[in-house]
Amino acid sequence: MPRPRFEKLPRQKKMRILEAAAREFAAHGFEGASLNQILEQARISKGAAYYYFDDKVDLYTTVVQHYGEELLAKTGVAVEQLTAETYWDTIADLYRQQFQNHYEKPWLFGVVKSTRGLSQEARAHDRLAQLFRQVQRTVAELISRGQALGVVRTDLPADLLLALIVAVDDVHDQWLLQQWHDTDTVVLEAPVQRMVDVWRRLLEPANEPKEQ
Repeated sequence: MPRPRFEKLPRQKKMRILEAAAREFAAHGFEGASLNQILEQARISKGAAYYYFDDKVDLYTTVVQHYGEELLAKTGVAVEQLTAETYWDTIADLYRQQFQNHYEKPWLFGVVKSTRGLSQEARAHDRLAQLFRQVQRTVAELISRGQALGVVRTDLPADLLLALIVAVDDVHDQWLLQQWHDTDTVVLEAPVQRMVDVWRRLLEPANEPKEQ
C-alpha cells in the first residue's frame, strides 16, 4: 500500500503522480515501464517516490486499484432490479459507459488492461486479486440474474459461462486498444453492439428465438 505520506498529499499532486504512472504503465506494461520516465512526468524526485511508495510494484498496484475502482464506480448497476425486458439494454449501457470513459482517457483503459500481461504470481497480489474478484463477482451476478429471468442459458456451468465472457471481453478490449487512434465518439457504438451480440450468442438459451 502507498505510505501514509502519499495519502496526505494535496489531491492535485496525487492525481498528477497517478496519471503519470498510469500513462507509462498503459503504454509499456509493468515490466517495460520506466520509473525514471514516470518520475519525470510527475515532476518528483526518486527520493520523493520512495517516500510515497515502497517500490515500483507498490506504485503499479496503487495505480491499477485507483483507476479500476474508479471505473467500477462509474459503471455500477442494480442487478436485482433487472428484468427480462431491460437485461440486454443494461448490458449495452454498461459497455457504453465503459467505452466512453476509455475513449476520454485511453491510458486509463490501457493501465487497467495491462494487468492481463502479469504473471499469475503478480496478479495474486492482494490488492490486484481483490479488484479481479470484484469484477468477476459483478459479471457472475449479471449471469445469475439473467438465468433467473430466463434470458441466459442454464445448460452450462455458471463458472464456465463466466470464464467465457471474461476471456472474450479481455480479447476484445486488447484489440480495441489498438484501434483508439481510428475511433471517435460516433463509432463507439459499434464495439458496444458487438459485445452485446457476443454476450447474446454465448449466453442466450438455445431454444429461445432471438429478437429481430
